[in-house]
Amino acid sequence: MNRERPWVAPLVEALFVALGLTVVFVFSFRPNWDIDIFWHIATGRWIVDHGALPHTDIFSATDPGRPWTPFQWLYEVAMSELESRVSFTGIRVLHASLFVGTFALWWWWFRRVFRSRIAAAVLWSLALVLCLDRFRVRPEAFNFFFTALTIPLFPLWPWEEPRPSLRSRAITLALVGALWANLHAGGALWLPLSLGAVLAGAVLAWLANRSSRDRLGDLRESTGLFLAALLPMIPMPGFLKGVHQAFAMYQESMVLIPEWHPPAAYFHPAFGGRLTPAHAVCGAFPYLLLLGLALVTIHGLLRHGWRNFLSRHRAGILALAWLNGLMAARTARFLYLDVVALAALLASRDRWTVPSWTTRLGAQVAGMLAATVLGMLAYDQAIVKERGGLDKALKSLSSDLEPGTFPVEASDAIEAMDLRGRIFHYTSWGGYLIGRHFPRCTVFTDGRGNFTSQEKDVLVSTHRPWEREEALEVAFERYPFEILVFPAPVFPVLDWDRERWVLVHRDDLAEVFLRRSPENEDNFRRVVAWWRTLGIDAPDDPVAAEARHLRVLAEERLQRKEVQQALAEASVKAQDADSPQRRAEGLFEGAHVLFEAGRYDLAARFFRKALEQGFRHSTCGLYLAWSLHLAGKDDEARNALKTHVIDPDPQRRPDAGPLRYGGQRVLEALVRRLGIGTRTQ
Repeated sequence: MNRERPWVAPLVEALFVALGLTVVFVFSFRPNWDIDIFWHIATGRWIVDHGALPHTDIFSATDPGRPWTPFQWLYEVAMSELESRVSFTGIRVLHASLFVGTFALWWWWFRRVFRSRIAAAVLWSLALVLCLDRFRVRPEAFNFFFTALTIPLFPLWPWEEPRPSLRSRAITLALVGALWANLHAGGALWLPLSLGAVLAGAVLAWLANRSSRDRLGDLRESTGLFLAALLPMIPMPGFLKGVHQAFAMYQESMVLIPEWHPPAAYFHPAFGGRLTPAHAVCGAFPYLLLLGLALVTIHGLLRHGWRNFLSRHRAGILALAWLNGLMAARTARFLYLDVVALAALLASRDRWTVPSWTTRLGAQVAGMLAATVLGMLAYDQAIVKERGGLDKALKSLSSDLEPGTFPVEASDAIEAMDLRGRIFHYTSWGGYLIGRHFPRCTVFTDGRGNFTSQEKDVLVSTHRPWEREEALEVAFERYPFEILVFPAPVFPVLDWDRERWVLVHRDDLAEVFLRRSPENEDNFRRVVAWWRTLGIDAPDDPVAAEARHLRVLAEERLQRKEVQQALAEASVKAQDADSPQRRAEGLFEGAHVLFEAGRYDLAARFFRKALEQGFRHSTCGLYLAWSLHLAGKDDEARNALKTHVIDPDPQRRPDAGPLRYGGQRVLEALVRRLGIGTRTQ
């Protein structure tokens, strides 16, 4: 049939590629969830405003004199200009286009090197799975694109004749290298490293057969292209200093940045989250590929000896496979380089041809099934699990930011109140806060990882909610700050020292506190003035003003439609005359809604009524004591805690609401605050 209709196979291939590139666009054009783009934009603004690169950490709240040189300066300038002249959506379109271009280039050279549609489809689908976590709005998109663009120009890369001349390839590599070094010097380092690996392989091949003119020619070509790529990079602004600094920061920050962990971290819930089929592939494939590389190399050396082995393989391309395979196995950030490593391994045999067995029907069917399964894994991860299905994914394409990822409302409030100073914050929000508030505010840290081991220890301790209150005091003593921004609730017991902290904003995602200090008086005045413009009768005293503000927040929450509906549903249960258990459930649920809104006085009344229905319920008793404490009635809180939680039940009733982990932690905190003993185990 193919002989009668030669256009069928190319048409199917074209449709497959078009569908694949559309999928790549949908995957990569998702609302932004990466934290780094914002500080990149802020850096670009600074460079444009000052006409120079910064050489100290302009964003740091702890040490603004600390050395820092951006090695993505051209990218940062481009993004700041694109955002100001077009929009953030324009930035997203650019990055998605780079990823689409990368996959188009990969298909092109998969097809030209391997001359098999099925082989290309399998490699392409595997690449899609390995790249899922890297579809981000950050300069790494250029690394993807330039990697795919330059690989076909490498020496020894199998290519159909006529191939581009050595001179044209050298000029292209020099131009790309110079541009890449300014867009992302760290990523650009891949180019001379990979060409250096090819050169090292060419040296070994020449040593194995010094009389071969072909090997000598390969050595000269490899040397010329290596120098052509490297030399233009060296004088670029920020290249050497920036790369050195990046490696120094990496040593301190890698523990706290998930993408720098090895791929095996995908199998650890603390790092990779819930294991999914796509994550299993990402976690296992780099090590399987290294095993394959090792088997090929060891088998060839043992069977043929090193000289014959090097004569039967393109040693430079095999070295390229080893380098990229090791990089991918070292850190999840470089997983996509396994695409290069696998392609190089398959193409490393000298005089490589398509194996005859790949044309058999069974192999064709197996290849199509493999490509289909890999594509389904990618779809399941990127669309179903991460975005809630295709309909939601398509509807979200118009949104610039992933909902619930960044403290948007808190930043709006900080901006409206015109707060200024040093921000101590949840780690993954640093870049966003820089983008929104620099230069009026500086931050403790951000995605650059430019911090010391002492600062790392402070970060770790303050991100443990039940240790946060004490840890924040240590942090403030070492690194004074004015503004605190953390996920709500900052203080898990919903109680804090009013002599030290004042809550100035609360939403469903974040809370903003000001530290009470002489340096912060101007911020307090700005906050009170802002509250007054909102109609809040806020006095000058910060504590009294906070109390008024909290009452307003409680009333606003109670007016929400979903809160009103929850109260109505709880009320229906609470009025069931035939079932004491259902009444108790309704009273507890309604009281919990009031508690979440901050109406602790009302909540306590209904928690007490729920307990009066005749059930032993430690969780309800804890909430009663907690509400009384937050309402300022500590004596009643002590009695409630002893009666309903700590002391044994005189009637020996079964506990219908035993405390879980969070409840146990709240209990521990309350007994310390109220000065009473813990439950006897």
